[in-house]
Amino acid sequence: MRVWRRAGVQLIERIADAREADERVLDHLVRLGCDPAAPRETHHYLYLPREAEAAAVAALLELDGWQATIGERGSAWLVVASRVHALTLESVRRTRVCLEALARDHGGLYDGWEATRS
Repeated sequence: MRVWRRAGVQLIERIADAREADERVLDHLVRLGCDPAAPRETHHYLYLPREAEAAAVAALLELDGWQATIGERGSAWLVVASRVHALTLESVRRTRVCLEALARDHGGLYDGWEATRS
């Protein structure tokens, strides 16, 4: 894990192991007073090399009940996949495996997720 600080304030926490990062997000939610098992909105980030791949990924996600938006980000295309659901360690891990495979199958990269507090 790497932590960047400025003036004693933690700015960014980078964790190399994705499974550990997922656990940390759930732990952070609990420390904020949130119940991760309560349904909440999540956003997952997938980067694809071209617009066609981004559109294909977004279409597949929407068929599976996700909301998906596409936007150009420098030399890549970002798909933000969103949905409301309860978060358990098992569901988070299962979602990561699926989205990593989806991105990889279309020449892209899955870049993690975040959740709303409520």
